[in-house]
Amino acid sequence: MAQTGITDLIAAIGAGAVLAGGVYGLLLLTRRLLRLLPAGPSLRLPTGPVPNTWPLILEQQVPLTGELSEPERARLLRLVQMFLHEVPIEGCSGLQVTEEMQVTIAATACLLIVNFPYPRFTALRRVLIYPDTFVPVHLPSRHTRGVETEPEPTLGEAWRDGIVVLSWSSVRRGDADASGGRNVVLHEFAHVLDGEDGAFDGSPILESPSSVRDWRQVFEAAFGLEHDAVRESTEPPLEPYAATNRAEFFAVATEVFFEAPVRLRQRLPELYEQLRLFYRQDPAARSRSPSAP
Repeated sequence: MAQTGITDLIAAIGAGAVLAGGVYGLLLLTRRLLRLLPAGPSLRLPTGPVPNTWPLILEQQVPLTGELSEPERARLLRLVQMFLHEVPIEGCSGLQVTEEMQVTIAATACLLIVNFPYPRFTALRRVLIYPDTFVPVHLPSRHTRGVETEPEPTLGEAWRDGIVVLSWSSVRRGDADASGGRNVVLHEFAHVLDGEDGAFDGSPILESPSSVRDWRQVFEAAFGLEHDAVRESTEPPLEPYAATNRAEFFAVATEVFFEAPVRLRQRLPELYEQLRLFYRQDPAARSRSPSAP
């Protein structure tokens, strides 16, 4: 669809959206229409010098980056520069944010988008870090690593208004075990990608109608397997929490895709292929981790 066609469509139904759902309704509509637009402009990365402390932080704190190619690692460092320039990272409950914390979180998040040719995380406004588990503010639009009933201690959240909240102790545990399939930063920033169209539904912005169709077909089949296994108390392809809803399934699948890619490719090969196409990466091909038993 041409740019002018989409603009006319927005104008034609915008008034109805405002009447039905107010300003938020129009915003949600506009974000969903973004699926019809071509990819954005090429990403212009910073060109200033990268601090000489950052490669060592990546080596020690984000071992997943060790499997990137040299061009990918160089691009990742530039993305970290951009991330830290644009997104404040703030400590909570007296936590003092250090360079190590900033670079660790930014690099892990940017690992998701290292091969994207255009900007992402465009709605992200800030990252909040607690020293350990925290009791979240009860918001119906949040997505967490805990159970979404009454507020209780949790490890991470992603909010629709562009805020990500993380437990630093959980960040450290996830990065220390780079093959465990659990990483709170990957999980919450997968939610950020998922919500870029205004909806946490397990369907990130894709580039063509055919890719949307293929994604939905494969994703629904895989989610159905996960949900049925949990309901029948058998071993699910991922982990039981992934059956919570489609948003959590996508976030958990993203964690496993990067941290245990061989296992995911063996258990859900079609889902692995869709994630490979979306993230423009093939972690199983470069992984040194053993196959699943």
